Amino acid sequence: MARQFKPVRFFVMMAFVMMAVAAFVVCGVTAFYTQRAAHGRTAEERSAYAIGEKAGQQAPAGAKLATAAELNMMAQKYFKQQGSGEQQSWDLAFENGYTRIQEDTSPAVNRS
Repeated sequence: MARQFKPVRFFVMMAFVMMAVAAFVVCGVTAFYTQRAAHGRTAEERSAYAIGEKAGQQAPAGAKLATAAELNMMAQKYFKQQGSGEQQSWDLAFENGYTRIQEDTSPAVNRS
């Protein structure tokens, strides 16, 4: 015996499926922009973060983590070479990138 098609059940089920797909898309977009903003909100800040990571990778292994003043001087040096964006936010993004890579490569190193 064939089952009878019930349109109300079908449309309720499709509504739930569409809500699940929409929730999945919204969560994916939120995660993407949250991760992207972790390294800076503007292109200049993301660039400074990447340059800070590169500078942190070039630092000798096992060296003490640079002080805030040393990081600021390094950031200003790189900023003068790049020369774009707001310097204060650029310095902060550079410092964040530098310290993150240093802490990842040598977790036992303390800040002096």
